Amino acid sequence: MTDRHLLFWGPEGPNSALYRERLPEGWRLSTLRDRDDEEGKLRLIADADAVVHIEAAPITAAHLDAARRLQLVHRQGVGLDAVDQDLLRDRGIALAICTAGTAESVAEHTLLLMLAAGRHLLRLHEDVAQRGRWPKWEYRDISVGLAGATVGLVGFGRIAQVVARAVLALGSDVLVDRRQDAPLGAEWTDRPVRVAGSLDELFAKSDVVSLHCPLQPENRGMVDARRLGLMRDHSIFVNTARGGLVVESDLIEALRAGRPAAAGLDVFEQEPVMPDNRLFELPNVVVTPHCAAGTRSASAQKAQAVLDNLAGFWSGQPLENRIS
Repeated sequence: MTDRHLLFWGPEGPNSALYRERLPEGWRLSTLRDRDDEEGKLRLIADADAVVHIEAAPITAAHLDAARRLQLVHRQGVGLDAVDQDLLRDRGIALAICTAGTAESVAEHTLLLMLAAGRHLLRLHEDVAQRGRWPKWEYRDISVGLAGATVGLVGFGRIAQVVARAVLALGSDVLVDRRQDAPLGAEWTDRPVRVAGSLDELFAKSDVVSLHCPLQPENRGMVDARRLGLMRDHSIFVNTARGGLVVESDLIEALRAGRPAAAGLDVFEQEPVMPDNRLFELPNVVVTPHCAAGTRSASAQKAQAVLDNLAGFWSGQPLENRIS
């Protein structure tokens, strides 16, 4: 069988090892030795037949100029803000995303952040484990749970629908943005998902607001000072989607003012986050490093799904989850 080259657009590590263990017959795998080494990237992509794109680092026009054999770029996840779709389309290079494993793992992380922020998990841990305190009663009146709460979901795709199922089971009401064209799933519960008249209404009527929409030019910075000012004074804000959806400086000022009362964030305007980010000064913020989709089982599902799609594409089958 003809030797084909799959370039893993990231460093060697546990993630690339999942692909190496599962490579179809006739394929070899390369990884980026140094993510900042442009010469190395150009050399590796020159004879790559396909690229698995896992990093925020873009594939540029210069990279594609060097790519003599490239036929497919496959995202490991569902985000497309790090991929120039028009550039790939102009070069006749197929682009696909991978939906396997993402919805459940990101939904789990979303709930983790909702509860950690709303129930002051980090502050309670520090009080007990580091300060020798036993604040059994003092946080109860300022804690926000999910039972009886209205959870507003901005975006209602695969991830948000898993979140909806989970919070409905915990006794929440779910409010979604009218712009989303997805089934509301009334069969899930005797409390149907409700549709807000506008995004402003969703922010104003929710106890928890969670973002689940892609970053596009028209929604960049849509969560700004005005919209945050609509939130209830006890409310929780969660973002596991993309940092660019939020004006981060406005969120910092809003959290300082106590509206929203707390936030759980997995994504940021600039990643990696600088150590002096002002968010870290706030006691009402829980942060994680854009890792919501990453669990052992999810990573294995993604690797297998990408490689199955890759093998099918080269055998003449339709490319699943094709974007262009």
